[in-house]
Amino acid sequence: MLLSGGTTNLELARRLPSKIQLTCFTPSLPIAVQLLGKTNVEVIFIGGRMSKDSQIAVGGSAINMLSEIKVDICFLGTNSIHPIEGLTEFDWEIVQMKKAMIHSSRKVVSPCISEKIGSLQRYKICGVEEVDVLITELEPWDIKLDVFKNMNIQLL
Repeated sequence: MLLSGGTTNLELARRLPSKIQLTCFTPSLPIAVQLLGKTNVEVIFIGGRMSKDSQIAVGGSAINMLSEIKVDICFLGTNSIHPIEGLTEFDWEIVQMKKAMIHSSRKVVSPCISEKIGSLQRYKICGVEEVDVLITELEPWDIKLDVFKNMNIQLL
């Protein structure tokens, strides 16, 4: 499993069952620290220069490490998701990291609070078609999700 940074993924790390057995890669310092308390989770930190704002490793070293792994699933923290423009971010270095995470993953899950649906930032990460699963707190019939229903994305 690969966990990017962000508050939603940090909450996911907190809620992982204590008996779950898995290997988790992450460039996020807060997520790595959270996972260290799970005895059956092997934590592999993707290192590099730390972004003070997002508290994740960025830059060539981290991207190079990501290019050398292949994970089954990536939980890609989502800043903005738009049905036409795709996933976007406001930080260029974070965009490069997230692109590398997508390329390192067989399946991409986008955990996203509803306020971020339909929003747009400056830099594009990927098109919506690269997302396999969109997880929100919305009910499946919510009108905000209608536009994603014909896009071959599983909605949870």
